[in-house]
Amino acid sequence: MIYTKRNFALFMSLAILLFSSCGEKKDSLTNDSKEKPFITEELLDEIEAEQKPVTEKLKKLTPLSSTDMDAWMPVKLGDLNRVTYKTNALPTSFTYVTIARFKNSNPNIKLDITILDGAGRMGSVAITPFLDLERITRETSTDGGFQRTVTKNGKVYFQKYSKEDDTYILQFTVNDRFMVIIETRNMTEEALWEYTSQFHFKSLPSI
Repeated sequence: MIYTKRNFALFMSLAILLFSSCGEKKDSLTNDSKEKPFITEELLDEIEAEQKPVTEKLKKLTPLSSTDMDAWMPVKLGDLNRVTYKTNALPTSFTYVTIARFKNSNPNIKLDITILDGAGRMGSVAITPFLDLERITRETSTDGGFQRTVTKNGKVYFQKYSKEDDTYILQFTVNDRFMVIIETRNMTEEALWEYTSQFHFKSLPSI
């Protein structure tokens, strides 16, 4: 149990480092700092127990190879061209993470995607809490933006918006194996969903 929580904290720290570029103020989308934390050890224990059949399968899998990811990751999304791409981007986390950035002729517009493969021992540990997004996220709304869970076609997404720098973040899982985070800057919400739909997530392997 301790092992799971330690690595969950590790991955959350890594996620914060990756996606802090949205530049929101520390308290812009969160409740009062005195509020009791809602992600408790008890909650993580419950999720871990409930997701054990899935994570046991994930532990036995080998992460997607760089060759397979090369073949899957698009080089173009509509008018956006891929300008940055790296597999195994966080080797010290012992998880298989892929990152890519897409841009067009407008230097202020961008889309970043990060994919964590939950295969393998460490991958299965890192992805476990995210297999139940509704229980580890909380809806909030302020003048500076919002965060909420959205269900589309039976899939749960965690969506976050920062008005200060016009940034959307969309987080979801694919095939009970991959955690995906998409971040857009200076795009509409409609564009966020449209570009997201252009990734062929269903073709990623499952457990």
